[in-house]
Amino acid sequence: MSRKLAINRLLTTTLLLLLIVTAACRGKHQRVVVQNEEEPAEGGPRVASTFKMSDPGAPGQLLHGVYGLESGSWRWTAGKFTFLLHPPLASAEHGATLTFAFSIPDIVMQKLGPMTLTASVGSTKLKSETYSKPGAQTFVADVPPGNLLAGETMAVDFALDKSLPAGSVDQRELGVVAISVGLEGK
Repeated sequence: MSRKLAINRLLTTTLLLLLIVTAACRGKHQRVVVQNEEEPAEGGPRVASTFKMSDPGAPGQLLHGVYGLESGSWRWTAGKFTFLLHPPLASAEHGATLTFAFSIPDIVMQKLGPMTLTASVGSTKLKSETYSKPGAQTFVADVPPGNLLAGETMAVDFALDKSLPAGSVDQRELGVVAISVGLEGK
């Protein structure tokens, strides 16, 4: 069985179990603010240009809207989430490429249909892309040279046009399954 198929089956099975467990919960729920569920690694956060959700330093770069590590390799996001990244050397002069690897589980696509993901830095929109099929996805956006990449760190905001509300499948608001994120210099 291919690794991709095994991961998709695992995600589908996990979501179906969550559906069964939470099916009895039909009460009204208060709005939940999603914050990082883990503490940064000892010695303070190490801000990397690229990281996997399973990297030991990852918790220090998950600003909000990203949940705890699951199955040792991935994390659920909420509908809006932010990562902190270190701009690569000389990217302020040459620009960079933002890459976000994620997965859309079958259950999410079945319930929500096509989803649009938008990335921005501050008030600067980088790109929007619509996904209409479940499974592994890669979002790629150009980051132009200039002030966005001039600091020591930059917060990259992602927003989905729709997500599963808390209480519908899980006690958390669910967006996509994050695998890795990063900036590469041009």
